Amino acid sequence: MPTEQNTVIDISKSSRIDHNELMTETLARVYLEQKKYKNAIQAYKILILKYPEKSSFFADRIKAVEKLRKDNK
Repeated sequence: MPTEQNTVIDISKSSRIDHNELMTETLARVYLEQKKYKNAIQAYKILILKYPEKSSFFADRIKAVEKLRKDNK
């Protein structure tokens, strides 16, 4: 009589998503529009690391978001 063998395969480690890879300028802008300033700043910091050639642009965006956050307290 054949026996059934249930094999459990843990794919959690191989299927983990690096959220930094999903970061886009559009998502940063959405955070900003939703007034989620902390998230927007974090998004731009990730984008600086992801796209160093645009780091000065993203740094300027961070300064602008910090000003908005300060003004909206």
